[in-house]
Amino acid sequence: MTMQIYNSDVTHPCDRHDKNIRPIFLFDNEISVSRGLTSNQPTFSTCAVRAVCKSEGVACCSARTYVVNKANMASSTLLTALLVLCALTAHGYCKRPNIIFLLTDDQDLTLGGMTPLVFTKALMESGGATLNNFFVNTPVCCPSRTTLLTGIYTHNWHVTSGPACMHMGVTNSHFEQSTIGVQLKKLNYTTGMFGKLLNPSGMAPYCKKDSAGKYQPLPGFDDYTAMCNDNRYYKNIFTKNGEIFQSGTEPKDYLTSIIGNDTIEFMERALSTGEPFFAYVAPHAPHVPSTPAPWYAERFAGLSAPRTPSYNYSAVDHHYVIRSQQPLTTKIAGEVDELFRNRWRSLLSVDDIMINVVDLLKKHNALSDTYIIATSDHGFNLGQLRLPSCKLQPYDHDIRVPFHMYGPKIPAGSSFDFVAGMVDVSPTLLSLAEGSPLDTMDGKSFANLVTGGNKEEQEARDMHMIEYWSLGNVIRYEHYIDMPNNTYIGARLINSTHNYLYAEFYDGENVVSFDTPLEYELFDLSKDPYQLTNLYQHGDTTSQAVMKQLKSFIHSQVQCKGKTCQ
Repeated sequence: MTMQIYNSDVTHPCDRHDKNIRPIFLFDNEISVSRGLTSNQPTFSTCAVRAVCKSEGVACCSARTYVVNKANMASSTLLTALLVLCALTAHGYCKRPNIIFLLTDDQDLTLGGMTPLVFTKALMESGGATLNNFFVNTPVCCPSRTTLLTGIYTHNWHVTSGPACMHMGVTNSHFEQSTIGVQLKKLNYTTGMFGKLLNPSGMAPYCKKDSAGKYQPLPGFDDYTAMCNDNRYYKNIFTKNGEIFQSGTEPKDYLTSIIGNDTIEFMERALSTGEPFFAYVAPHAPHVPSTPAPWYAERFAGLSAPRTPSYNYSAVDHHYVIRSQQPLTTKIAGEVDELFRNRWRSLLSVDDIMINVVDLLKKHNALSDTYIIATSDHGFNLGQLRLPSCKLQPYDHDIRVPFHMYGPKIPAGSSFDFVAGMVDVSPTLLSLAEGSPLDTMDGKSFANLVTGGNKEEQEARDMHMIEYWSLGNVIRYEHYIDMPNNTYIGARLINSTHNYLYAEFYDGENVVSFDTPLEYELFDLSKDPYQLTNLYQHGDTTSQAVMKQLKSFIHSQVQCKGKTCQ
């Protein structure tokens, strides 16, 4: 669409700063301007600008802009033109970027978890940006996803009674209206969700009939295929646009294939309309049982889980859950190796999703207008510190996860060392969508740090909050990987001079007052990258100032809300 308003006296905001000049927008981002004008017609200077149609409250995107001097045009004509343009903008002619968010389940970074994603890794590392110091705030499924979906720390969702999803109070309207899908719909996005949103207890309101005999729709999503169960890759139960269906046992029923196919169908419909869309793509892979697709079942034969320095390591100076671990037996080590292979095999199907997603974007010439973000809800361990599987600990193999970004304004092949976390994701998504993070969000957008925008709006952080409430006695492969005394708060500090992990451990699953720690841990990862030596237990005096700083940080953060967290 091209709209020109001619006047013999044309001024442009690039040439003069006149507050009486109101910008008139052409909505094509790539506008070809005819130069065959007669001498008595106006000439136009152009620049990319942004403005707000204040009369309609509509934010406009970047476009080539032409401005007519208000003094030489009847005010009624100008006002009419502005209202028409604002109305067009409100109906989607000022298109925001598409956003595809890929969230894997239990995908580690430190143990080579990105290796099977050959296509995704190459796309992101060569064409996009890598965040080298991205961490989850809570290394377990439902709490981490709660923080991701809302930009709010888990301590602000923590409940000690009533319905909960791993201590998170998410079965209420406050949570529903705080989620990223709801916020993006307010920005006129078409939204879709495919895969695992929350664990089954968090999905109960949408997977069971209400008092009227109906299934509640998934808030914030126009189209969805959301898992009602977990921990299996066939015979899954889904809520699909208000209806329940169960998959079978045939190859076509493979969980990741269903998620991928429904994602592609949603994108095809959204791309055909030209409207901006948000696709939340959340495969269950590589979560246990890590069942691979039958066509990948023989891949990676002979590989073993990485034998890092912390593998089967007896950490007698760590907190109780860790120092009480028994050595991994040969049998259990073999089972862990098979789990490792299946995790990689299951991730091959996730890479297939990304191949098809990018092919579809290219087909519609939409790749350059689309942000693609890939991360995981937390990491994993495979024998580290004698923990045979799972997550739940404050160490890097559980909290450091991949984070890649691709899209408009993101420098190809770039990497960033600033510290960011799961609590920052929703604010960042809103910024990328040309919206504004909510004041109620605890996290901060890091979009400008990656896209090269106004960096004054986002000062890079070097500290990151970690918090976890024990799930009680949890056993995996004959090992206790969680106990009631495994509740903790902690922090990661990373800058040009420091690289530390600090944590305090508490007893009880419903701790709300963090004033009587049972145990402390402090690690200098610049010297001890596998967190083998707890400096606190060895009377290290050189790190006392750092520990004091981190202690002050976590005790302020664990009580914060909204802007006070930033």
